Amino acid sequence: MTAFLIDETFPSTTAELLRDAYGHDAVHVADMGLIATEDAEVATAARAAGRAVVTENVADFAAERDVVLVFVLKKNLPAGGGQAKALAMLLHDWAEANPEPYLGPDWPTAG
Repeated sequence: MTAFLIDETFPSTTAELLRDAYGHDAVHVADMGLIATEDAEVATAARAAGRAVVTENVADFAAERDVVLVFVLKKNLPAGGGQAKALAMLLHDWAEANPEPYLGPDWPTAG
């Protein structure tokens, strides 16, 4: 099962929902003390912990190749309070479809 590290561009409640509603191992960068940290350091932490980085920052993570990157654009999620729930569901569905994700970028879509 994929473990997730949710970047600060997304609500921390996404990690809570992934854990509580779907049983995934998920943390937010705030849980790891990585708020306002360079993206390369976030990738390093994810790599060391065996986590997939969930982010919207395509350009900032584009050079990372030896970590699972899950790119999700906020514009494809509902605004406001529904964002965390929609993202958690999207990530759960993605993890179910990709039980052994490859290193590098992936772009899950709502099914």
